[in-house]
Amino acid sequence: MALIPVEEARKIISNTNFEVKRREKYVEIFQALGKIAVEDILAVKSMPERSLSAMDGYAIKYDDYLKYGKLRVVGKLYPSTSNIPELKEGETYYVTTGSPLPLYADSVVPVENSRLEGEYVIFKGEVKKGKNIREEGEDINIGQIIIQKGTEITPYYLGILIQQKIFHVKVSDLKFTVFANGDEITSFENPQKNKIIDSISPILIKILEKFGSVKYMGVAKDDLNDVTEKIEKSLEISDVIISVGGSSVGEKDYVKKAVNKLGEVLFDGVSVNTIKRGSVGRIQGKPILILPGQVVSAITAFHEFGLSVLSNILGTNLKKFIKSTLVEDIYVNHSMDSVYLFNVKGNSAFPLRWGVGLYSELAKANGFAILKRGLTYKKGEEVELQQLI
Repeated sequence: MALIPVEEARKIISNTNFEVKRREKYVEIFQALGKIAVEDILAVKSMPERSLSAMDGYAIKYDDYLKYGKLRVVGKLYPSTSNIPELKEGETYYVTTGSPLPLYADSVVPVENSRLEGEYVIFKGEVKKGKNIREEGEDINIGQIIIQKGTEITPYYLGILIQQKIFHVKVSDLKFTVFANGDEITSFENPQKNKIIDSISPILIKILEKFGSVKYMGVAKDDLNDVTEKIEKSLEISDVIISVGGSSVGEKDYVKKAVNKLGEVLFDGVSVNTIKRGSVGRIQGKPILILPGQVVSAITAFHEFGLSVLSNILGTNLKKFIKSTLVEDIYVNHSMDSVYLFNVKGNSAFPLRWGVGLYSELAKANGFAILKRGLTYKKGEEVELQQLI
């Protein structure tokens, strides 16, 4: 089986025409949580819409303060004030936090730095021009992208969307099927005794639900006809098929044989340890992800190949990368380049134990990197990591 460089596999996926309808739908924002936006969501107004006071105090024109020293208090403004007055020479308005500023005011003096004398206020301590104001558009400007296409909509976006009075957004609505392979594997939905429960498909299902709906097809036997039947049934109801296990070159590995029977395997594998047996096929124009049967291999192969496929279909790059600093040396003692998991805290990358089936390490990880064989990566060196979604 010929293994190709991962860069070549990426080009193949990028240049392949997957004949998949780009399914999408508008949903109410609370139903959009955890889903992937399929278009840029733009601000329809600035936040704040006009300049506001950042604290309780007195709105002033700084030049008037320099000229007069004390200013006449002519009114009070609150967050509910709708008629915005003009600040005339020698005047000031008392404002509370969140109040709109009178026209031409350029500074707010905190109430604790002031003293009333009749209808005038005298300021004590240092008064600085432009202080204690939330400028118009300080948070968000009208027309600014507030959620970028390909971004997962999290609860932290809700406040912005509600402030913007955006109550429906367009999200990905692709249809997926997932099945595992192997006589030794049993479905997690109806587990049989003395068999290994399929514990990888549930992870993938929850990831895929960000992009649409997922149907679990169970477990295929180590039999070419059974694997073929699983794929054929999946083709009828899904846009993208994910197979877990049976991806290698062993006597009982039938997935690639079934894919070549029904369509084509785009590449047999890549020259990267951990994900080397992962690949992508195309049947009737639809992609099938052929993932290894070990958990770390399956999940990182999905991030490498699966997100490339979905990026192709959705027309946006779904892979997120960060640069982080190693906290210890890593020597890549493998015959080929290899995937390493990391736990990133702040700007520090903590390498985790290497292994293709370490569930506990995957649970700690929030990123991974493909490191070059035979190299030593030094403590303090910066590495580029792909984030786990």
